[in-house]
Amino acid sequence: HGSTAPTLRGLDWVSRASQNLRVRAMGNAIPGAPRSTTRKVSQEGGMSLDQLTTMTTRKFRYGHRLSHLFKPSKLWEITTAVFFGTAVGQYSFLSIIALVLLIIGTIVWALASGGTADYDTSLDHSIWLSYTTFIDTGTQTGVSADQSEKVKFIVVVLSGLGFIFNLTFLSVVVDNVRTLLDRLYTRYSQLIVRDHVVILGWTSKTLFLVNELISMFDDNGGKGDIIIMGNSISRYEMLRTVELAFRRRNPPKPRGVRIRVWEGDSAEEDDLTRLSINTARFVVCLSQAEDPRMADAQVLETLLSLLSLDADDQVTGTVIAELRTSDGQNVVNELDHTSDEDVLGVQSAHAVHKVIAFNALRPGVGEALIELISFEGNNFFFENVDTTLIGMTFGELQHHFPLCVLCGVHSSKAKGAMSTEVLIAPSALRKVQPGDRLLLIAMDRRAIEDAGAEGKSTGCLPFNERAVVASGSSPAAKNTGRRDSVQAATAVRVRDIKQQPWLRQTVLIIGWRSAREMADLVRVLSKMLLPGSEIHFLSAVDEGVRSAALREEMGFLAALTDLAGGIVGGSNVTIEHHTGSPLSSEAVNRMPLKQAAVAIVIGDPNAVFNAEDLTTYTEGAARLRDARVFHINTLLRKAAPDLRIVPIFEDILTHRLITPDSPLVNHSEGAGYGLTAVIHRNSLETGLIAMQADDPTIVFVLSQLLTLDDASGQKIFSVPMDSAWADLEMGKLEGAAAQLAFRDVANRVQAFNGHVLIGYYDSRMGKVVLNPPGKKTRKREWLPTDELVLLRASVARARV
Repeated sequence: HGSTAPTLRGLDWVSRASQNLRVRAMGNAIPGAPRSTTRKVSQEGGMSLDQLTTMTTRKFRYGHRLSHLFKPSKLWEITTAVFFGTAVGQYSFLSIIALVLLIIGTIVWALASGGTADYDTSLDHSIWLSYTTFIDTGTQTGVSADQSEKVKFIVVVLSGLGFIFNLTFLSVVVDNVRTLLDRLYTRYSQLIVRDHVVILGWTSKTLFLVNELISMFDDNGGKGDIIIMGNSISRYEMLRTVELAFRRRNPPKPRGVRIRVWEGDSAEEDDLTRLSINTARFVVCLSQAEDPRMADAQVLETLLSLLSLDADDQVTGTVIAELRTSDGQNVVNELDHTSDEDVLGVQSAHAVHKVIAFNALRPGVGEALIELISFEGNNFFFENVDTTLIGMTFGELQHHFPLCVLCGVHSSKAKGAMSTEVLIAPSALRKVQPGDRLLLIAMDRRAIEDAGAEGKSTGCLPFNERAVVASGSSPAAKNTGRRDSVQAATAVRVRDIKQQPWLRQTVLIIGWRSAREMADLVRVLSKMLLPGSEIHFLSAVDEGVRSAALREEMGFLAALTDLAGGIVGGSNVTIEHHTGSPLSSEAVNRMPLKQAAVAIVIGDPNAVFNAEDLTTYTEGAARLRDARVFHINTLLRKAAPDLRIVPIFEDILTHRLITPDSPLVNHSEGAGYGLTAVIHRNSLETGLIAMQADDPTIVFVLSQLLTLDDASGQKIFSVPMDSAWADLEMGKLEGAAAQLAFRDVANRVQAFNGHVLIGYYDSRMGKVVLNPPGKKTRKREWLPTDELVLLRASVARARV
């Protein structure tokens, strides 16, 4: 009955056909053949029984599906999908509603209104009145006030229904037009710019890099566009974050520098071409991943997309790739050799680990490096040699740039080098040759160009010195006796760390990140520490996990264990692991605080789980790490007032809130006082990237300054003033003899051993001053607790 009858008939037909074919197949079978042979094709070339059965079954199923479509529930489902699930169906549905309302209005007017002088109850008049009232709500104003209440009610109802329908219909039209325009914008939108900077990736370093690029454009006195492309958050969220980050920037962003954001995938070729990447000055590739290996994999994916662009869209500028491992650096070097584009890999994290180590163990050098690796203060510039300077010696040129410090020479025709050579602190007798470029330390390029009278350009004054020069006194002169004792203790503490190289030192590392980062930091510290020194870790991550991870990353540590069970690092440095929450004062107090010379604080918000699982950057994670660092810094300062602490922050908000001289971290309780050396890790990493992007030759300078394996000694170093004074045979460091200008001391140092003086540690102010103002004319009183920051001569002529 119903749909059951065709089904039974179909099954009966299939059964009879199968029996007939089975009989025929068995009759045509070869005697003695296997049973499977009887199911193959007949001798006349017909279909086998299996094939025919499959075919008939498919026909039956197809017919069954067609019958299923005519069920009421299925018909209703199809109808609703057509009318409500498609644009044409929606317009048809609205048209049907409009037609129904017009018909209802016509019938109501013809039967219930009684008509007016202008519109009677005829069919023509009823249709026209219904249509005009429905389409134009103003038609009701044509009905006079003396009409019956019934007529007024009908006209008002028809006008209201028409008004609602028209709004609905127009909203659908506007929405579809907006969708079409958005689709066209997504398909054809493109930024038409040139000589701009492209940042690929929205990470914790992006805003820091933008800040460095703004300072770079400002220092060079030019204009430029900065384009950021990311896909982790929406375009409007990126734009809002940028505006909030730089709304109160000091100094404010120059008007000529524009920041644009773009939502897209850096691995998609179509998104890359929309940024006018073929006319970009340089392109910076950043990674969102926290794990070093995953980060390099993401950067390499972006590089391959850039290199696979069509010939018309190829990058003509330099491509800067942020790398975290040496393996990634090797791959990028191969890409640079085999491709036509200039690809420069920057291991900024490894360089920052060296800066952290310098700040922990040699503070004078560390603070100088922090200022040099940024466009916000004094930094390195290369300047082409004017024809009038050719033939002059390096020593004579020192006086030609009164607002800068001459550090070295870049020779593009160097013999014995590949094609270029950067000589830092060359011989004072070396003559400048055609094609050379001078390496200078200056606040900006305007200070280099203004080689006239000293002090004419305000760019030569360090930011922290301008108020001092204006007032004619140093900040230390305004402090009370307690502050003076605090500064004296600070100076002595810094000198104690640096002036006792024969003592073993203990370094505390509070927190944990990826094993690769921790292993790299341990390697750097091991090269700077003396044999017998100790490195102590405190983290909530399981001790076995940390120990195994370090052994995996530092294979040479696997077989070296001391009697206490610790791992012995390079240069016989012992590594000890302590388990506990860094946020607990009890766990902090278990550390050897009294024996420690310095504590490095690293945030690890996910340490209770596993730091290796932290693979993606989030803004909340960075701020949580900074909050933990601030918490730990406070606990350490309370437990050990005399301890030097190096807290490492990451977030842009923390960068604005906590400065190196902020009272939030440099507070003391009691008589003791330890200096807190604030480090903003992402600011340093992006500073390195921006400097090398502005002039790739800077990489040769930074590699010499940060090397730890030079047999002749580290290129940048510091010596206490009393020791230098005795070596220079300048008498006693007191009274009038100690009143000398910076240039006078620099000339004596260069004449004695060829080193270049770039700055000094002011024990009164408690900070390093590079490229000071008034080098020739302004005399200062040098104290025994001051330190000279020097660049080692290429060929030293005397002991240090």
